Amino acid sequence: MTSIPYRRLNPPERTLFGPDLSNASPRARQGLIACLEGANDPDFLQVFELARTLLRNLWHTENDDTFIFAGTEEAGMEAVLVNLLEPDDTAVVGVAGYSGERLADAAERTGAQVIRVTAEWGTILTPRALESVLAEHRPRLMALVHGEASTGVLQPLSEIAELAHRHGALCVVDVSSTTALVEVQVDTWGLDGCWTGSQKGLSAYPGLALVTFSPRAARRVEERQTPVRSWYFDLAGLRSYASDERRHQTVPAPLIYALTEMLELAYEQSMAYREGRHRNRRDALVAALEVLGLEILASPKTRLPSVTVVRVPEGIDGERVRHGLLRPFRIDIGGGLGRWKGRVWRVGIQSHSAQPSYLVQFVSVFEYLLAQQGYPIPRPGAAVQAVIAALEP
Repeated sequence: MTSIPYRRLNPPERTLFGPDLSNASPRARQGLIACLEGANDPDFLQVFELARTLLRNLWHTENDDTFIFAGTEEAGMEAVLVNLLEPDDTAVVGVAGYSGERLADAAERTGAQVIRVTAEWGTILTPRALESVLAEHRPRLMALVHGEASTGVLQPLSEIAELAHRHGALCVVDVSSTTALVEVQVDTWGLDGCWTGSQKGLSAYPGLALVTFSPRAARRVEERQTPVRSWYFDLAGLRSYASDERRHQTVPAPLIYALTEMLELAYEQSMAYREGRHRNRRDALVAALEVLGLEILASPKTRLPSVTVVRVPEGIDGERVRHGLLRPFRIDIGGGLGRWKGRVWRVGIQSHSAQPSYLVQFVSVFEYLLAQQGYPIPRPGAAVQAVIAALEP
């Protein structure tokens, strides 16, 4: 038998400034300490129903088919796609970054024919480009990413679902990088499905997928000619959450409690406050980066409040800077994905991670690490002054 050296697990605490994860809020930790309850326990189901009600409120929707289940945000994406697409259906997918590419790949795996509408990375998809493809192909479904975390771009949605409906298509949207960070108006915008995870804008813990289906989408599922190709994600199975014969028997109750705490906090704070706070943190970060002479890749009009993407300057080793932030300073930021791998940094300032002190510390250490590699700092110390001047309480 192999000898396994044992030592007590002691993971270091990080400042999570990447695009995929925010620091868990103390309110979320409070939820974790609650006692376990069974999946069919009436008290647990009451909390579960409260979480669903709060999620509907957060997304501004009356959809009965709004669910929370064990899985990542990608599980939410798959649940929407496998229910709404059948083999040989046509789907139009907007691709303007890595998340869009992932969405198109997932749609293809349902057996659907996927038509990609592409835009240059760092830009938005225009209604005109989408409408011409919708008119030509008359797809069953159109899918988009609201907040493209690989490029730092916020995709406008107010006109787009109406375009899809005009051409007989459902409109579904990845809202993983926008939920609880900017307003998501599911009913007003006419979205037929959307999804997120529990760990970004809500600052709960990873492991839960949050999804919603419109009545229009639910009718489309009922009209399917073939069974849904997933037992776990089938809409009928998701609807069984409150029955004794529920398919999702092993519900991670502590994660549900933690998420419920964070949904309550979002309700207490209001989205007007939360969105304003995140836009302020983004603008403060951008002010500091511009003082350092760095290039922000998204246009000011379409910058995502939750993730800022900055070009790595010529002659600077971007991965070395990321490693220097992580050790010994315990600050975690993201690198580039796909065609931008090694070319950009992605700084995510989301929910509980949007602390002024975290941002000031990041800018200070970031400037120091750039200078270590010989980057010419225009005015040493001015970036920190800029971020402090721009920050609101």
